[in-house]
Amino acid sequence: MRRARPAQSVRPTSPARAGGVVLAAATALVLAGCSSETTEDDAAAPAPEATEAECEPGSLPTLTDEVLTVGAGEPYLPWYTDEYESGEGFESALIYAVAAELGYQAEDVQWETVTFEQIISPAVKPFDVAAYQTSITDERRAAVDFSSPYLTTRQGVIVMQDGPYADASTIADLEGARIGVTAAQTSLTLSEAAFGEDADISPYSAAGDGMQALQSGTIDAMVMDVDQGVAASTEYFPDSMVIGTLPDEGVVEQYGLVLDVDSELTTCVSQAVDSLEEDGTLGELRTTWLKSDDIPVLE
Repeated sequence: MRRARPAQSVRPTSPARAGGVVLAAATALVLAGCSSETTEDDAAAPAPEATEAECEPGSLPTLTDEVLTVGAGEPYLPWYTDEYESGEGFESALIYAVAAELGYQAEDVQWETVTFEQIISPAVKPFDVAAYQTSITDERRAAVDFSSPYLTTRQGVIVMQDGPYADASTIADLEGARIGVTAAQTSLTLSEAAFGEDADISPYSAAGDGMQALQSGTIDAMVMDVDQGVAASTEYFPDSMVIGTLPDEGVVEQYGLVLDVDSELTTCVSQAVDSLEEDGTLGELRTTWLKSDDIPVLE
């Protein structure tokens, strides 16, 4: 367990370091959070209201008194930089903002590296709350609690800049392309809907594996969470680019912070997320760390 030491300034990843972590980052691009489709009926239910007294820091039943323990996977952009506690990256910054809403100082936040399986498992958690791009679904609600959603995401299409589909701007332009997706995830569902049952779609266990297949020419396009795709194309696979997003086909995918099922913290954490949405903080974090607003939908 590591004590948080918030950074004093933004420390961009150097080209040398970026080159050294490409393979590790590619492996880390598992996008476990984008797993299983979420329909409009699965959208996060409103959290019950809690009184102000119930959410006072001194009364919150955290694992360690006066400490907020946070679970996260391996750090990679745009969610984290090389250190969780830097406060850089969308989810790192989000956690410190939520902690502040709950009355915790930055030094009161501790981080635990966990697997995605630990996060969604019904087993007792080694954290109070987890931030790991975890999609909110009814199936998972049976095993864990979710906060209010902090991000609604889309599925982006990535191609190589010098590849045969670099100029594609519609779904029709991608006819005949070999498509890579992450297995059993929203990218697979939406790709099948967009390209048809007869399309050449290859599932990969990790998005990083798909990106390596794209780079080697095994596939022509890779579909993944658009914000992850932007980071992949700018940080880890700079010869690739995001050309657009797939139509949502009525599938709404939202990320939520994860807590133990029936956690006494869930309502307070949800209220913190809601407050950050209402006061514009989440919007600012999205603008700072997520660069997908201008990416068009492929019709």
